[in-house]
Amino acid sequence: MEKLFQQTLIRHRKDNKSDQGFTLLELLISGIIVGILSTLAIPAYVATVDKFHYAEAKIQMSCVKRELEVFRMERGYFPDDVNPNRVPVGIECFMRRETNLTPYDSLYDYENWSTNGACVIKITFFGKDKRRNSSVNATSLSFHQQAGFYNDRERDRDSDDLYLSLGLQPSEVCEQ
Repeated sequence: MEKLFQQTLIRHRKDNKSDQGFTLLELLISGIIVGILSTLAIPAYVATVDKFHYAEAKIQMSCVKRELEVFRMERGYFPDDVNPNRVPVGIECFMRRETNLTPYDSLYDYENWSTNGACVIKITFFGKDKRRNSSVNATSLSFHQQAGFYNDRERDRDSDDLYLSLGLQPSEVCEQ
């Protein structure tokens, strides 16, 4: 009886092709489907990660803005302009690249620029490419005279810089 069962099982296995695995066509179709899905999913994932990094930059820039406003209230003026990745005097929450706490390991720049008898106070985040994409001069500062966050995508499609302007300030608070 056992021998008959084994022979029947072996015969059944030879006739049944389901245990031979996937056909080449099935594998090809599966690969195409996975490729299409990853083509759709990867850019969405990268965009979500970018939004997260820029949101983190906005939080850090807002912290610096609050400290700059406190500095101005206590001393009557804003700190002098500094080079990129340098901490302005009296500001503690300014993140430097070396701390590994900046999004994309990029740079921040505090700017205090005089223009037409006043000054524009800005904080610039250099973005994903870690470099300033737009020029910094009195002309470019005229675009950021109102307080708030800006990006220069209207003027430069490739720009990934983010700006936080404290707005146009009277000349007496510009520098010491």
